[in-house]
Amino acid sequence: MGAFGTTPPPPTTAQPTAILVMKDRMLSPLEKTCLRWISRGRTIAEIALLEGKTVTEIEGYLQRALATLKAGSTEEALDKANLLEPE
Repeated sequence: MGAFGTTPPPPTTAQPTAILVMKDRMLSPLEKTCLRWISRGRTIAEIALLEGKTVTEIEGYLQRALATLKAGSTEEALDKANLLEPE
């Protein structure tokens, strides 16, 4: 019993309302790593060897990175990911 001989109200299960804003997907750690290797002049075959993946897997990571960054080229993706070396 609650104070003054009354029964306390049951706990509410309602959650506060909030506006959910979906953000664009971020790059995965391996997508970032692949772009970083590319920015350092590594080939896809070298990246695959370094990361213990197949060439096809690395190509997939790079394609997803380009799509995530809405980039039309690897150079544009490097620019958007702030991985381009200053000239």
